[in-house]
Amino acid sequence: MKNNMKRLFTLLSLLILIVITTVKCKKDAEEVVPVVDEPKPTAGFTYVRPDTVKFLEYQFTGTSTNYKTLLWQFGDDSTSVLVNPKHTYRFPGKYKVTLTTRNGQGYSAAKEVILNIVDPNFDPTKIGENYMRTIGGIFSVNLEAGAGPDSNEGSKKLVDGDITTKFLQAGFDGTQRCTFELTTPQVVGAYTLTSGNDAEDRDPRYWILQGSIDGIQYTDLHTVTSCPWANSGERRVTKRYYFDNFVAYKFYRLYIKANRGSRLFQLSEWTINKKQP
Repeated sequence: MKNNMKRLFTLLSLLILIVITTVKCKKDAEEVVPVVDEPKPTAGFTYVRPDTVKFLEYQFTGTSTNYKTLLWQFGDDSTSVLVNPKHTYRFPGKYKVTLTTRNGQGYSAAKEVILNIVDPNFDPTKIGENYMRTIGGIFSVNLEAGAGPDSNEGSKKLVDGDITTKFLQAGFDGTQRCTFELTTPQVVGAYTLTSGNDAEDRDPRYWILQGSIDGIQYTDLHTVTSCPWANSGERRVTKRYYFDNFVAYKFYRLYIKANRGSRLFQLSEWTINKKQP
């Protein structure tokens, strides 16, 4: 009995030794294939405007290397996977163009360029027609002059076309809103403000021009956060402002949030104007 157990133990030990040796030899025989890194991708491109008349159209030429896939983002929610795409923007403005490339191992590269597209017909010394005068509509304010809108310094003086008159409102609290409801909706792209005849501390310092389709929900179109008139001398001076807008709003509102510190607010004239050209 003891001899049989001894022989069984010896046989099992031999089998275990054979298995270990076989596995080790198999592992030794396996060939280790090294992973070869792909070249890292680069991202590059040039761009031109092929036709000076078609100022919204750009031709992009890729100069990227070592990539398997690429993606263009033109800054206006448009994309392309072409190597050399041509893209036409809808409107002037600033756009961030991004080209991203990627190789087969997931490495990526990117290049960004800011395009500043300007309408060559735009003339900063001019403004379009004054819609308050040519289209007409209803003008109103939320805080009126003490003697009423038809008084010598009432709100109607703000849109009478005469820079020698002014609107003066006492008790200014940063909530002055002047609203013009046009007879028909128009695309406004500029406006003017003319300072009063005296007391610079009454000048608006912080305001927002807003547009609305229904007179309830307003969209901010242009914001100014510092007073454009000098501390002295610039009385009855008109300042022009331009902004990007491509929506025909029926309501335009000038929201005065701060002046130079006075409890009185004054402004000689406000116009809303046609977008150039």
